[in-house]
Parts: sequence; structure tokens; C-alpha cells
Amino acid sequence: MSINKTGRLLGLAAALSVSAIIVLALASMAREAYASGLFSKHEDGEHEKSESKERYEKSDRHGGYNLASAELSVAYQEECSACHVAYPPALLPARSWQLTMATLDNHFGEDASLDDTTRQEITDYLTRHAALKNSRFMLRISDDRTPQRITELPYFVRKHDEVPRRMVNGNPEVNSFSNCDACHRDAKRGVFNEDTVDIPGFGRWDD
Repeated sequence: MSINKTGRLLGLAAALSVSAIIVLALASMAREAYASGLFSKHEDGEHEKSESKERYEKSDRHGGYNLASAELSVAYQEECSACHVAYPPALLPARSWQLTMATLDNHFGEDASLDDTTRQEITDYLTRHAALKNSRFMLRISDDRTPQRITELPYFVRKHDEVPRRMVNGNPEVNSFSNCDACHRDAKRGVFNEDTVDIPGFGRWDD
């Protein structure tokens, strides 16, 4: 083999090595971007920037989420937590909260009616802090759907699919997956870390 031909081959090999390094570096940067939550994936395959860091939906290193709102509503806490945990607004889109608040006279079979002033105050609060379109909780939820039950959200179902029903529905101290604070010790603060899960009668849960 001639010296010139050998030189060309070595040059080609060097160029391919540099190209491979660049591709690997770009792939690594992309993985870090997705892992950090900079982008979120939607059904249409497009990616959008995630919510502002100032919003209250944040992943943490313990595999859970801090959904505590920067703004608290005394009316919401007093009126809604009287019967169940005051669910973080970030769990549902604004249209869902608006429908819920407009039908309080038949709130999942119960009459939870409020005076107009209180109802509007709570509605405004929930709407301001509701889940954004690119929220993880809205995955596979089309714009023409208005989910009412948090426990039926695809994301919620996926996060709880390994929990045996006997520990929840068949557990008299829990009864339902909607009874968040029965197992999530910090649910009232909007914190849903796996480290804080303690199922009554069964102890800590670690999947």
C-alpha cells in the first residue's frame, strides 16, 4: 500500500473518531437535558419547555414531587380539607377545577355547596395554580377531555400500578387511592416523595 493511500486512510479514521466523539457528547447533553426536566414529551412527539422553576411542580431526588403552592388559600384549606385532603391544584387542569367548583351541589354524590363568594375565591385560586398543558400530570390527556378524578389520570395510575389493591381498597385504614394522606405522610404539605410513604398496616412502601 502506498504512503499516500495510507495517509488518506489514517486521515479518514481520525475524522471518523472526531465525529463519533461529537455524536456521543451531543447524546450525553440531550440525556442530561431530559433528565433535568428541561423538556417534556407529548403525544404528538414534540417537546416543549417545562414549567417555570417558580411553579410548584418539582421533581426531587427521592422519586416524588413537591406540589406545594407558593400561595396558600385559607378558604380552600378550611372548606375542602374538612372532608378530604386539600389536593394540590397542580394535579388537574383549570377546566377540571372549574367544572368541579361549578357542580358542588353534586360533588361525587355529596352536596358540598358553598356561598358564591367563597366558591369564586376557591375557583380563582385553583385556576391560578392548576396543571399546565405540558405538565406530567396531563400526559395523554387531550384538550377535549376534562378529567374529574385524580386517581384516573394516566400518570397517577402508572405511579401506583405496583401497589396491591389489598393494601389500599382492601385496607380499612385507607379504603381508596384518593385518600392520599393515609399513606403519604406529607400529603397535606403537597409533598409526595416515596420516602414519606407509609401504608397503614404494612409500613413503608419502596418499589
